[in-house]
Amino acid sequence: MSVIVAKNAGFCQGVKRAIETAKSIPGGCQTLGKLIHNNLVISQLEDLGIQAIDSLDETNGKTIVIRSHGVGKDVYEELEKRNITYVDSTCVFVKKIHEIVEKYYNEGYKIIIVGDKNHPEVIGTNGWCNYEAIIIGKEEDIPQLDKNSKYCIVAQTTFDYKIFVNISNIIKNAHDLVVENNTICYTTSSRQAQADELSKKCDLMLVIGSKTSSNTTKLYDICKLNCSETFLVETIADLNSVKDKKYKSIGIVAGASTPQELIQEVKTLMSDQEITTKSSFAELFEASKQNNSNMRSGRIYDVKVINAREEGIEVNFGAKKDGFIDKSEVEVDGVEYDPANYPVGTEFKAKMIESTNSSKDYVSFSKRAIDQANKDWEDSEAVLKQPEFKAVVNGTTKGGLKANVGPFEIFIPSSQIKSGFVPEDELKNYVGKTLRLRAIKSKKDTSEGEVVIKRGKKSVIASQKVIIEEEKAAKEKALWEFFVEGKVVTGKVVRIKEFGAFVKVNGFECLAHASNLSYKKNAVPSEILEEGKSYEFLILKVDKEKRQVSLGYKQLQKSLYEQAAEKYPVGSVITGPVRNITEYGAYVFIEDGVDGLVPIAEISRKFVKNVNEFLKEGQEVTAQVIKFDVEKNRITLSIKALLPEEAPQEEVTEEEMKASNEKRNQRNLKKFENVGATQTKKKVSKEKEEVVEESLSTTSQTKSVSVGDLISKYMDLDD
Repeated sequence: MSVIVAKNAGFCQGVKRAIETAKSIPGGCQTLGKLIHNNLVISQLEDLGIQAIDSLDETNGKTIVIRSHGVGKDVYEELEKRNITYVDSTCVFVKKIHEIVEKYYNEGYKIIIVGDKNHPEVIGTNGWCNYEAIIIGKEEDIPQLDKNSKYCIVAQTTFDYKIFVNISNIIKNAHDLVVENNTICYTTSSRQAQADELSKKCDLMLVIGSKTSSNTTKLYDICKLNCSETFLVETIADLNSVKDKKYKSIGIVAGASTPQELIQEVKTLMSDQEITTKSSFAELFEASKQNNSNMRSGRIYDVKVINAREEGIEVNFGAKKDGFIDKSEVEVDGVEYDPANYPVGTEFKAKMIESTNSSKDYVSFSKRAIDQANKDWEDSEAVLKQPEFKAVVNGTTKGGLKANVGPFEIFIPSSQIKSGFVPEDELKNYVGKTLRLRAIKSKKDTSEGEVVIKRGKKSVIASQKVIIEEEKAAKEKALWEFFVEGKVVTGKVVRIKEFGAFVKVNGFECLAHASNLSYKKNAVPSEILEEGKSYEFLILKVDKEKRQVSLGYKQLQKSLYEQAAEKYPVGSVITGPVRNITEYGAYVFIEDGVDGLVPIAEISRKFVKNVNEFLKEGQEVTAQVIKFDVEKNRITLSIKALLPEEAPQEEVTEEEMKASNEKRNQRNLKKFENVGATQTKKKVSKEKEEVVEESLSTTSQTKSVSVGDLISKYMDLDD
């Protein structure tokens, strides 16, 4: 006799994930509806404190687990509204159906769901189109459809593929505006195909699963069409219904809600050649019961210490066999096992790591696995409470990215990945990348205070955007604190234009205008600065609102007149053209941007009444620097200083001077007498004589006087 087990028998990934999620929540949880259509598994879950509820009104404060069948959009909204902690374990294939339904419903399509109207998956899917879907379970259910409407067809993931195809074809042949989506899970299709193939070549077919499971009953129907000896096995006890006859080949298939342990148990039982010789399957079942305590590896039990010794701890967990925890499975890494820490009667939780069906006299347990899980939880909690933690993106989901930190599933919304929204089609680019994250509240969480990582909640919303924007704000603040008007900074020239140079200072691009590069007029920036080189600049103006910083280069250089003062000290001789003539003097060009003034008194040794009589614009002159005022940018020049002095006047003796004066006096007296001068004139004449006498007296003291002086004196008196 051969026993053949279908390849895709047992838990699908969605169901497996939902169960593992529920089991991993410390302290138990609640599931919205039965987590799985298998009474045996439900019973095991209840033993672990996992309770199924039918309404959110039954919540007791524990974390809610959304099962793999999924729920309607309104349920998520209600969970958020009531601020209920939940973990979403909806199957990824079911999620995809929800996305399709919502998309086409919003585009004006009418939704058709091919499936069982009472199945929780179909009810949940209907919730994504406002519960307005047309639900069809068989061809007879197809209603009269509006030919002017658009229709979108989806299928329950566990629905019969052949029936779906028939229903879909009928609708498509009758209507033009139909979009078909074959959303039957590939594992469901494979499972049904294997059941069909196996049932055609086996004498006995055992379909293991729950009578309430849709996909299990479909497998049963498929097998029954090909093999009359087909039985539905929900527990080992159901083998009593199997007919008492020998079979050459036995086929085993199982629904998506069937635990692997039950499949293995049935297979082991049916493969036991010694037992199968008994008179009936009833006896077979009774014999198997003696060694079956309905306990499974992987489950967590409350254990009590019987004896602690060097090799490990003997414990009792309420079964015929006792349990044993090897010393390597007692403490977490870094903690040394000490039997004295576990006196008789000590109680704690431990995980079964070996089935009770083992041939050993005891069942192996692990305390370390539980402690490590709790430690991982606490460590991860501490990480998530930090202002920043890192996580590697391991996938995408609707509206964002997924990552994990220990047992926590992290959701990063598209709007929280960076500054700016990330489109759905670009999310895949982030898979495998490490993000810097911080736990945040959901949009609907209006409570005040910091984010609290609730015990038992394994889904956390996180944001990288808040960190990026905080850093950006800090940099912006530091930037404008750095740029202070009047401060000298070092900057690197990155680009040179005709109007100035762009200079990078402290990572920020500033502008040094051409007018602030040199004191020379019409200076060319490229002749003053060089791209790629660094210089010192003075911050002239800061405009935070416009994000502009103006720099000056010339302000840190010596002015043209300061440079000229070094090149042309007082006493220096310069040659240059007359640039401009004024009534008070002439400006002479010394070099670009530097002129010198020749005052009118410094043009000639002769009396100058009009500058234009001595100098012309453009005339080349040579002058001497006689004064320099750097603060006022003034250079005073003198042409006269470089001219030769006039020849000295001849000296006259005292006797010659007296004789000359005497002659003058005589001429004056004679002139007045001839005219008939009045008494006043005589008086004036007398005064003139006194002046002359005084002059002669002075001359006699100096011993010499020029003829010009005598004439001048005389002319003054004569006037």
